Amino acid sequence: MAKIRNAKPKTSSGGYTRVFNDEDLGKLIQKIQSTVITNGTELEKIIIHQSNAINNLDTFLSECNRIQKGIYLCSKNTIKKSRYRLDKHEPDLIIFEINQDSKNCYIIELKDGDNFDTKKADGEFSVLEKFKNHLGAQIQFITHFFICSFNQENKDIIVKGFKNRFTTEQVMTGEELCHLLDISYDTILKERTHDAQDNRNYFIEELVKIPFFKSKLTHEKQKLIEKDDFYNILNEEEVF
Repeated sequence: MAKIRNAKPKTSSGGYTRVFNDEDLGKLIQKIQSTVITNGTELEKIIIHQSNAINNLDTFLSECNRIQKGIYLCSKNTIKKSRYRLDKHEPDLIIFEINQDSKNCYIIELKDGDNFDTKKADGEFSVLEKFKNHLGAQIQFITHFFICSFNQENKDIIVKGFKNRFTTEQVMTGEELCHLLDISYDTILKERTHDAQDNRNYFIEELVKIPFFKSKLTHEKQKLIEKDDFYNILNEEEVF
């Protein structure tokens, strides 16, 4: 998972600062937002790193009849460099499954989340369908397309989150994706959980440095001390 401490957000219009009327807090929230966006890219990198990745899609497809059976993954960047690119319609991943008697191609859009508005859901479906038709007409593979919500285990929730634009047969969980690629889903989750702990620690550390929160914490601490003293006095009176 991406780390907040490594975030380098682009210059903004100061929207977060205006929401809180605090520049330091605005910058911290902006770093968090930047990290959320980066998370999807980081997830792709983790999956690609653990998989049998294709470096040149043109070469792979021209020689696929001579390639041994197995599972092969192609990233968006590799697709864009190939003759099979389709401007602004390239999916995040293409997985090629070569068996002795069949060849399957899985066109996949990978998501960290699972709840999107209707316009976004329609757009994702349209892009995947167009690329499937584009690629499927040029290769000797049975082509399928999926939307994969990596962190959601319930396919019905994924369908609902995409406003029923996709059927249950067109959605995929992260565990299913990892099973297809023969990589460890649990290992990826553990790695991302470890980074989440770092994000929590960094957020708290940076938050208490902000003058407003530092003052607020000092004030609340003093109230607790006074409250504790008050109870101590009551207890002492009860003793007597």
